[in-house]
Amino acid sequence: MENGHHWLQLQNMRRMEERVRVRLRRRVIRDHSNPFEDLAEEELLVRFRLSKECALNLLQNISGQLPIAADARGMYQLWSICH
Repeated sequence: MENGHHWLQLQNMRRMEERVRVRLRRRVIRDHSNPFEDLAEEELLVRFRLSKECALNLLQNISGQLPIAADARGMYQLWSICH
Protein backbone atom coordinates (compact mmCIF):
# COMPACT_ATOMS: atom_id res chain seq x y z
CA MET A 1 0.00 0.00 0.00
CA GLU A 2 2.88 2.35 0.83
CA ASN A 3 4.41 1.87 -2.66
CA GLY A 4 1.05 2.64 -4.32
CA HIS A 5 0.79 5.89 -2.38
CA HIS A 6 4.31 6.97 -3.43
CA TRP A 7 3.53 6.05 -7.02
CA LEU A 8 0.40 8.24 -6.99
CA GLN A 9 2.37 11.15 -5.49
CA LEU A 10 5.01 10.75 -8.20
CA GLN A 11 2.36 10.72 -10.93
CA ASN A 12 0.74 13.85 -9.48
CA MET A 13 4.09 15.62 -9.37
CA ARG A 14 4.75 14.69 -13.00
CA ARG A 15 1.36 16.06 -14.06
CA MET A 16 2.00 19.30 -12.19
CA GLU A 17 5.43 19.66 -13.82
CA GLU A 18 3.89 19.09 -17.26
CA ARG A 19 1.27 21.79 -16.61
CA VAL A 20 4.00 24.24 -15.65
CA ARG A 21 5.99 23.35 -18.79
CA VAL A 22 2.93 23.87 -20.99
CA ARG A 23 2.25 27.28 -19.42
CA LEU A 24 5.87 28.32 -19.91
CA ARG A 25 5.86 27.23 -23.56
CA ARG A 26 2.81 29.36 -24.32
CA ARG A 27 4.50 32.54 -23.22
CA VAL A 28 5.54 34.54 -26.28
CA ILE A 29 7.40 37.80 -26.20
CA ARG A 30 6.66 40.01 -29.18
CA ASP A 31 8.84 42.76 -30.48
CA HIS A 32 6.63 45.76 -31.24
CA SER A 33 9.42 47.96 -32.55
CA ASN A 34 9.32 49.30 -36.08
CA PRO A 35 12.62 48.62 -37.88
CA PHE A 36 11.84 51.36 -40.43
CA GLU A 37 11.83 53.91 -37.63
CA ASP A 38 14.35 52.34 -35.26
CA LEU A 39 17.14 51.29 -37.62
CA ALA A 40 19.43 53.39 -39.77
CA GLU A 41 19.58 52.55 -43.49
CA GLU A 42 22.86 50.64 -43.03
CA GLU A 43 21.53 48.61 -40.08
CA LEU A 44 18.37 47.70 -41.97
CA LEU A 45 20.46 46.64 -44.97
CA VAL A 46 22.68 44.40 -42.82
CA ARG A 47 19.79 42.85 -40.91
CA PHE A 48 17.29 42.32 -43.75
CA ARG A 49 19.56 42.56 -46.81
CA LEU A 50 17.19 45.09 -48.31
CA SER A 51 17.26 48.86 -48.47
CA LYS A 52 14.39 50.70 -46.78
CA GLU A 53 13.05 51.69 -50.19
CA CYS A 54 13.16 48.11 -51.48
CA ALA A 55 11.59 46.70 -48.28
CA LEU A 56 8.77 49.27 -48.40
CA ASN A 57 8.16 48.50 -52.07
CA LEU A 58 8.04 44.78 -51.29
CA LEU A 59 5.60 45.33 -48.40
CA GLN A 60 3.33 47.42 -50.62
CA ASN A 61 3.33 44.69 -53.27
CA ILE A 62 2.49 41.82 -50.90
CA SER A 63 0.33 43.61 -48.31
CA GLY A 64 -2.88 42.33 -49.92
CA GLN A 65 -1.65 38.73 -49.60
CA LEU A 66 -0.60 38.86 -45.94
CA PRO A 67 -2.88 37.15 -43.40
CA ILE A 68 -4.99 39.46 -41.29
CA ALA A 69 -5.51 38.77 -37.59
CA ALA A 70 -9.12 38.62 -36.43
CA ASP A 71 -8.59 41.68 -34.23
CA ALA A 72 -6.51 43.57 -36.83
CA ARG A 73 -3.32 43.56 -34.74
CA GLY A 74 -0.51 45.23 -36.59
CA MET A 75 -2.65 46.49 -39.45
CA TYR A 76 -2.27 50.12 -38.38
CA GLN A 77 1.49 49.71 -38.21
CA LEU A 78 1.65 48.04 -41.65
CA TRP A 79 -0.64 50.71 -43.10
CA SER A 80 1.47 53.51 -41.62
CA ILE A 81 4.67 51.94 -42.98
CA CYS A 82 3.30 51.48 -46.48
CA HIS A 83 1.59 54.85 -46.83
